[in-house]
Amino acid sequence: MINRLCFLCFALFLHAITSYAQQFPDKVNAKDSSRYIYRFLSGDTLLYEAISRDSILIDKQPALLRDRIERFLLSCDSVDKQGRMHLSQRLIDVSITEYSGISQIIDRKAHEWLNKKISLIIDSTGKRHGFGSPDSINSLLSPGSAFQPIMLQSLGTGYHLINSGWIVEDTIDTPECGIPAPMIKFLSSMRARAEYDTLNITCSRFESTLSGQGTYQTQTISGQTLRTTGIIAGYSRMAMSTALHVPIHFFGTNENKTTMYVNTSKGTLEQKAKHYVTTNVTLKKMVSTRGIFTVSGTLKSTKPEKSKKKNRKRK
Repeated sequence: MINRLCFLCFALFLHAITSYAQQFPDKVNAKDSSRYIYRFLSGDTLLYEAISRDSILIDKQPALLRDRIERFLLSCDSVDKQGRMHLSQRLIDVSITEYSGISQIIDRKAHEWLNKKISLIIDSTGKRHGFGSPDSINSLLSPGSAFQPIMLQSLGTGYHLINSGWIVEDTIDTPECGIPAPMIKFLSSMRARAEYDTLNITCSRFESTLSGQGTYQTQTISGQTLRTTGIIAGYSRMAMSTALHVPIHFFGTNENKTTMYVNTSKGTLEQKAKHYVTTNVTLKKMVSTRGIFTVSGTLKSTKPEKSKKKNRKRK
């Protein structure tokens, strides 16, 4: 009798929950949430500036410190029928200052990554569908090395309530870091943040905490196989224009524990290192069919002004 009574109470409880759910469905209010997407149009060209600091520790040697200022172009070459964006990226300017311990400071204005064009295909969520490089014969690494923070990261799908979290998990190739492209398997814990004026631009924002494993393999000049593996722990913040859906500002920091393996005639040699890298990437200018936009404390466009003049003539 007691068991029947408990079962009846439990059934009534489930019925009450179901009725409540039907009356008050779990819907996300767009006013209290954000949807994070990329939207590049064919012909878009964006100029970004990245200011970075590297700290590299190898054994008990003094840390190698490196300050980098880079400018790169991100272009949308085309958009296919599936809505996937075919992007290309090219480093056009670099300035590197590095020193270790009490050694002399070295300034560099050149790097083998300069003017190397890489390409990748992404959809609006940032998921990658392909990559390539015209200069795939020679092995090269970007100034930030193989496992630097990635600006064009996977965003996930749907609307997200402010301060809510979601998970993104994927395995990607990152041609913007090197040739051949390093591969990273990762899991990101994402969190939506409230809209905010960044550089006087209304932006949707999110944060990401990443843990992953990376692999980069190439050959040395002498023909030896060099394989680098990395355990990656990262954190990043992104601000994206709510009007244009392109990155306005990206902050990323990674702690990479790497191991380099070199196959020699005497066996495999190992070299462990730690690489701490922090970067701030800011949009400086954008040329698009949507207008010409410059970021200098505010986002200005030449196109809205023309449209206003047209509207006045119509009146």
